[in-house]
Amino acid sequence: MLVLGLILILLSAGTLVAVLSSGTDDHAQLFGGAIDVSTLVVFLAGAAALLVFIMGLELVRSGVRRANANRKTKKKLRRYEKREEQRDDTPADPGSTTGTTAPADTTARPTGTTGSTQGGPYETPPPPSR
Repeated sequence: MLVLGLILILLSAGTLVAVLSSGTDDHAQLFGGAIDVSTLVVFLAGAAALLVFIMGLELVRSGVRRANANRKTKKKLRRYEKREEQRDDTPADPGSTTGTTAPADTTARPTGTTGSTQGGPYETPPPPSR
């Protein structure tokens, strides 16, 4: 969406430059040819170029928002993975008397549709949709 928005912005800017360089009377000279246009047609062409420009800006804005949301999601997932790796790497010492390790949870956990149990206090979030 970001690229499409940039293309629309460049297209409308090119149209604006072509119209401004053609002159101010009813004879427009665009790309080497002379065209007789009325003021209403020039106005409507300008309005259409402005509409294309605004659509391009909105596409760029939504593309940037989506990219930021994806970046935040990836950062959060990396943090969860790092936390899980640290939790898995620390060995549980049953002979330790510090009291820092919690007793194992022996209660039955509900199984998902695939028959696998969900381990740990955190559920893995679904992958981001594209």
